[in-house]
Amino acid sequence: MVPDMKQNVTHIVVDMLNDFISGTMACLNAENALSHSINYINQHPSHQVVYVCDTHPVNHCSFIEYGGKWPPHCVVNTPGQEIHVSYYTRLNDPNKRPHLKRVFRKGTSPMKEEYSGFGAVRSDGVKLQEVLTKQVVVSGIATEYCILETVKDLVGAGHQVQVVLEGLGYVNQKDHRAAIEHMKSMGVKFI
Repeated sequence: MVPDMKQNVTHIVVDMLNDFISGTMACLNAENALSHSINYINQHPSHQVVYVCDTHPVNHCSFIEYGGKWPPHCVVNTPGQEIHVSYYTRLNDPNKRPHLKRVFRKGTSPMKEEYSGFGAVRSDGVKLQEVLTKQVVVSGIATEYCILETVKDLVGAGHQVQVVLEGLGYVNQKDHRAAIEHMKSMGVKFI
């Protein structure tokens, strides 16, 4: 999918999934982040929108039971791994809503911990990096983990990155603030 030439900015929505908003790993500021992300998308109708989704097998290495540090979350075929319903009901433009061509998954291998969404893959095998424009906007969860790592990879690949500050959920405020400072030091702009 080559981005429409009018769409010179790609908005990457990272892990706005039920488990991170109200489920097993509900993050701080998640509901607020959800609203700000949706409002930003509605206010910028020319931007392409894509969704990065944590999607794990039941035996994922990040789960405490298998030696990881997290409770089970975003397990394939569970409601917790689904994109929050608000992205289907509150976005004005149906072409911005989650759809097979706009959803990219990460964390699908049981033995690989994957915070960055940069290598996420669509169901047809297309990688996120293949559909991105030079300019990207990021919103989502969690600042200290998947947002920070995705942004690092985007900057490393030469993208101009902006982050919706109020569109971020996080695990704890101290690390959230540190991650923001880290991103600023890389030249990331906050909007």
